[in-house]
Amino acid sequence: MSPPIVSSATDEYFTAAVYEFVQLYDYCPENKQEADAIVKKNLDAFVTAANVAAEKDADLIAFPEYGIFPECDRETTRMFLEIVPDPHAERIIPCDSPMYEKMPQMRTLSCIAKNHSMYLQANAGDIQMCQETNVTQCPEDGFLQMNTNVIFDREGAVIGRYHKEHLWGEEGMDLPVERQNPIFKTDFGTFATFVCFDVVLERIIEVVDEPGVDGVVFSTMWENSAPLFTSVQYFQSWAIGNNKSLIAADINLAGQLAVGSGIFHGQEGALAYTFDPDGISKLVVARVPKRGKKLTQPKASITAITENGTYAWTDDGAEVPYMTTKSLQYHLPGDGDYLTDRYHQSDFVNYTLVQLTKRKDRLTACNNGLCCMLDYEIKHLNETFYFGVYNGTQGSFPPLFWCEEDCFLVRCDPTNDKPCSDFPMLTDNVFHRVSLHANYSTPFVYPSVVSNRMRLVPRKEWEYGVMNKGDVYDSKLSFHSQKGERILAVGLKGRCYDRDPPVSFF
Repeated sequence: MSPPIVSSATDEYFTAAVYEFVQLYDYCPENKQEADAIVKKNLDAFVTAANVAAEKDADLIAFPEYGIFPECDRETTRMFLEIVPDPHAERIIPCDSPMYEKMPQMRTLSCIAKNHSMYLQANAGDIQMCQETNVTQCPEDGFLQMNTNVIFDREGAVIGRYHKEHLWGEEGMDLPVERQNPIFKTDFGTFATFVCFDVVLERIIEVVDEPGVDGVVFSTMWENSAPLFTSVQYFQSWAIGNNKSLIAADINLAGQLAVGSGIFHGQEGALAYTFDPDGISKLVVARVPKRGKKLTQPKASITAITENGTYAWTDDGAEVPYMTTKSLQYHLPGDGDYLTDRYHQSDFVNYTLVQLTKRKDRLTACNNGLCCMLDYEIKHLNETFYFGVYNGTQGSFPPLFWCEEDCFLVRCDPTNDKPCSDFPMLTDNVFHRVSLHANYSTPFVYPSVVSNRMRLVPRKEWEYGVMNKGDVYDSKLSFHSQKGERILAVGLKGRCYDRDPPVSFF
């Protein structure tokens, strides 16, 4: 007998949960037995997280990219892959289907959703025979292996399947053979599902602009990059810039620069988030306002989940040390480009940089036709800050490139004779005022204000707006505080999607 369908969602809000998970493995297996043990251990952790989410009345839970199994080479990856059913072909509940008795990932995830009457998104791996999909360019081994988000409804039925369209050095995975419909519907709204690098590119904008889409549920193994591309910083700025909710589940893997998950709203900004490279799994839960609603009873929590039990996580950010994007880097077991290519350091060689030298000032700087104004006031200036402007194709993530129009203030230190290339996560310098103003060629301008220990300055403490003035978009960000804030970065990141190199993407 199926459990009754229970919803904690109201006319005003629904409750979302994201699990920032510490991978319970540090190796790729040598045989199927080892692979099965890895999957079981991680799925058991997912069950524990879902139990906590259910106690907090979650309507939806999202799990991170590569949370069930590690990222390995092609042959090893195949040991983890299962057949993910196509929800457009038929309605399947793997929890109830004998066909899935030997597919523990699909079966366990489906049963979690069914037993707790909640929607669930997880990142898994789909395998398809080429001849069954009419693929003209088939890999030599005859299989398509795809990084896949799968979504289950409250009855445990698969209602969404999305193959990642923009891979990031994933030698075990293939690109999908065609663009897909990543949209799925729930009883509290309509959402799109995407994976990691997909959130950076124009494809996601095309989808969320479709009528009726309330937001994005997002699984990622995000690799942080200062000054404007750190996980929770970019997630919040994307949500605000597009006026959509973003429910983002990241892995916690500090050695690969991956950390930072949360629930972000287009108007309110961060509803709840975590950023602590401490090796502790955490469940982040928050009520999310429905379209057109104000949240009169906000409620959020972070719960640490360990093998020894769970407990309330009340001081997020306390464990963020004075480390930078460079000093976070250490190699995981193994050798070769698979590891070294995954680390990156922002290179400002083509940026216009102006060092702050006064307690208060008004500066203007230009780069390739983009001019930006900075107005600031700081209590004491005894650390290094730069005002930066950039307009062009960024090159920090080869072989993938895209267009940016950036204007920012950032705390940074010199490295290897470069004036601004290492980005501390701590600062003692207190700003009372920071304003940025520039005319952009694009309406997609993403704002962020980040303070000491990678804390997101609450949305109510700063103003932001973009106004269409014919051939330009007048964009402003203004932070003002009498008590002041220890600021790490303030930025306007413009995404000029129309100027992205077409050869870079699917």
